[in-house]
Amino acid sequence: MTICERLFDELELRGLTAYGLAKVLGVHPTTISNWKQRNTDPPSKYIIAICGFIGCSIEYLLTGEDAGAPVVIKKEPVPGISENGREMLALYEKLSERDQLLLLGRLQEMASPMLGDSREKSQKDDARSVAG
Repeated sequence: MTICERLFDELELRGLTAYGLAKVLGVHPTTISNWKQRNTDPPSKYIIAICGFIGCSIEYLLTGEDAGAPVVIKKEPVPGISENGREMLALYEKLSERDQLLLLGRLQEMASPMLGDSREKSQKDDARSVAG
């Protein structure tokens, strides 16, 4: 099995996308799809980042063997989480704690109009039950 074949097998096995990998590597998604279509191995400058994204050792990606390497726990897709959700989580985990908190704050801002309606209704219902 080639490096390219192992790479795409691992992406599929772990529920990761070529698009997510392209974002992490800072390349256009067609670059990743070209590797797959042409069955060409990625340039060596991307190997470390690829292994970090898919969660395997460099030795495994290059040779298919992991003798003496630390055990890598394979992440199984969580039922009920969409492909976009898994990709978001994988990217989120690569952020610093500060950036994670900033992102959470931004997500809360974006979701507040949707959550605000139900929260306001719940608060009004609570106020009515206390008054009534």
